[in-house]
Amino acid sequence: MEKIFKKLQMLFEKEIISLVHNSDNERLLIVAGGITPLCQSYSVLRKVFFERFKIFLNTAQLQTLIEFLEIHPLTDDTVYESACRIYNGKDCLAYELNKDTEECIVITPEEINISNVPNVYFKHAADFENQVEPSWDVEPKDIFSYIHHHFNLKNEKQEKLLVLYLVTAFFGLQISHSLLILTGEKGSSKSTTMRKLEKLIDPKRSDLCGIPKGTDGLELRLANTYFVCLDNLSSINRNISDTIARAVTGGSVTKRALYHNTKEVVLNIKAMIAINGVSVVARESDLLDRSLILELNRISAKKIKSEQELWEEFEQDRPKILGCIFRILSEALYDDEPITVKEKIRLADFHIACIKVGRVLGMTDEEVSELLWENQRKINRHSIDEDMVACCVIELMKNKKSYINSMTGLLGDLNEIATQNSIIGSVLPKTPNHLSNRLSKIRSNLQAEYNITYNIANVGSFKQITIKNCGKVCESCEKEKFKKEKQ
Repeated sequence: MEKIFKKLQMLFEKEIISLVHNSDNERLLIVAGGITPLCQSYSVLRKVFFERFKIFLNTAQLQTLIEFLEIHPLTDDTVYESACRIYNGKDCLAYELNKDTEECIVITPEEINISNVPNVYFKHAADFENQVEPSWDVEPKDIFSYIHHHFNLKNEKQEKLLVLYLVTAFFGLQISHSLLILTGEKGSSKSTTMRKLEKLIDPKRSDLCGIPKGTDGLELRLANTYFVCLDNLSSINRNISDTIARAVTGGSVTKRALYHNTKEVVLNIKAMIAINGVSVVARESDLLDRSLILELNRISAKKIKSEQELWEEFEQDRPKILGCIFRILSEALYDDEPITVKEKIRLADFHIACIKVGRVLGMTDEEVSELLWENQRKINRHSIDEDMVACCVIELMKNKKSYINSMTGLLGDLNEIATQNSIIGSVLPKTPNHLSNRLSKIRSNLQAEYNITYNIANVGSFKQITIKNCGKVCESCEKEKFKKEKQ
């Protein structure tokens, strides 16, 4: 090993390799301009030693070199910024176009150009694919015709929502993006739609896949991939739902390092995520509250195309769609006009980004907000429909203005309603405490959709609940109220 260490020192002296670190304090190895995390640089070191010295390093020697480099002084104090497909800098946004040439589409307040971005390390998943170069001979509003042609959404409002989602997808992870849920009956091209979105946002060499077994594989993908697509799901268990919800707004997971008893590995998970299924497979209200639901129509027999014809048409238009997106983005990113909308959805940054994109496309702040709130109302209805406790509470308050009882008494009344409506009793909570937890999850949904509110208070030795039914406001009245509030 002494001979190998001397060769390594020679590589440092000749500046053939450099050792730096990034903003996450992760060590990076630079060889011939290429940057690799030190923990993943086995093949890079093996190649440089063989090319320079005709020495073939075995696994044990490589492991020793990596461990040595982990404590070796840094050869360059420059701190590299880490990014996954999109880098958000202070004065620019960079979208990685080609990892081989390190070319990026760089957007500044003054211009859009294709160039390299210094001191930035782009992470790459195993299936990373280079993006096509955009066509700039387009107008921003052309994007509506391309979306209408290539995506079979239910109506024009859904098409506008997809345009907003698609352009804001290029804002990077500086904002939290809604979970995209594509639904539709069989034959509505859900998987094809997802492939097209993936080709536009974050192309990959591999095809679509489902949820990996266990949460480990999913967490790894969420940490290394910008746009994660989970195809053809029939259900999502609670652990997976919690992981996806955490990744939408950003979080971390910790694991024991492989072959170590005490060493810990921390993964930062934040990504754009899209799922599809015949039904809205998300069940947990916390995940649904972070979602954007788009419905697809079944393709008629007359409009069905061969795979070759379909993809030839799309690939012909892909550079033009990307050109529209980046032209819209260049204006929306640096829009400093104040937002006039007072009420925002849970993902406020996403709401603001959609408004800025909408302005470029000639949409008013109110129009964009109404589209997002209409989606939120759809989510509220779905959350209520999926929860039997909510359905029973609605039935309980059908002809009542108020209801006061203990939690035990309420549980009994809900069980009676379930029996009368042929609802399986096992889907309801078994204890008053569990009922209280279930009610807390659907509180905001019932209030938003049915104007049903409730309060739980300790009275003596038991918990008392007071439910009030203020009456459901019709949709036209809600819209009128929305307009008056904006005025």
